[in-house]
Amino acid sequence: MLHVNEADVKRLLPFPKAIDLVREAYVRLAQGEAANPPRVLLSVPGGASMFFMPGHVYGQGSVAVKVARVNAGNPRVSLPTVLLTIYAYDATTGVQVAEVEGEWLTAARTAASTAVATDILASKSVRVLGVFGTGMEATTHVPMLMLVRDFDRILVYSRNKGKRELFAEKMSRDLGITVVTSDSPERVARESDVIVTATTSNTPVFDGSLVKAGSHVNAIGSATPEAREVDTKFAKRSRVVVDSIAQALATYGDIIGPIREGAIRESEILELGEILNGKMKVVHRASDVTLFKSGGLAVLDAMITDYVLGKLVPQERAKGARA
Repeated sequence: MLHVNEADVKRLLPFPKAIDLVREAYVRLAQGEAANPPRVLLSVPGGASMFFMPGHVYGQGSVAVKVARVNAGNPRVSLPTVLLTIYAYDATTGVQVAEVEGEWLTAARTAASTAVATDILASKSVRVLGVFGTGMEATTHVPMLMLVRDFDRILVYSRNKGKRELFAEKMSRDLGITVVTSDSPERVARESDVIVTATTSNTPVFDGSLVKAGSHVNAIGSATPEAREVDTKFAKRSRVVVDSIAQALATYGDIIGPIREGAIRESEILELGEILNGKMKVVHRASDVTLFKSGGLAVLDAMITDYVLGKLVPQERAKGARA
């Protein structure tokens, strides 16, 4: 059985390829050519919350099951808040074939998903990218989004001044783009053409009335029924697109809250895969704002895991032949 580490995934998964794979996974799922069962949540009293997420693209050689473990107290014992592992099984025999370290893969597939959505929902003339958050998700989102739009400037906000300055320095150095830090979420909301919220916040991170007409927002951080990154004012203004309508209605506070408050209707929500394969259409007007809300689909993990294994297995066999 293979153990695939984070370095393997980074080496084998170029960002442009991640976007292509994620786009294909959405289309295949919308066409009924993939399985994405509901995630299972197990909460241990006083301990971790554990999510089990199986997925498979029909015709591929592997089935993937991601296990996400979340405990806000982990940093107190020098552990990450979120631990992610993907287990891959032979699609025919059911034999386990690999264990994949999942932090980088998850961040990359989430950013690729956002890039796919931004490519079809955002104006072609956007210039300023606003980022809320400075963690791994934010770090992968900036270069991924730069593959689908030509940004002149990036605005970044987080509550921690030191972290946002380090983030800005790294992004500017690595990507050759102007990155400006701000201690004002209002400024980021007001000046940005495309916004990414990549936080663990349980409350909205900006005032939705400040977002200018024609802007696009990707809310990709919090994805539990109680958590909100986007306020009801913005949801009410927006054309709302999600990665999965069923999952959004069950677990996304950014969708559940506005529906409960009567600001949006379930029938108005669009699904990204259905737009990509032409079953649903988005009509753009200059005054529109759009919202893409995602919490992550196992089928995206499955698509990318199968690709990584397809690249890695021949390399491992070649190593064995030389040994």
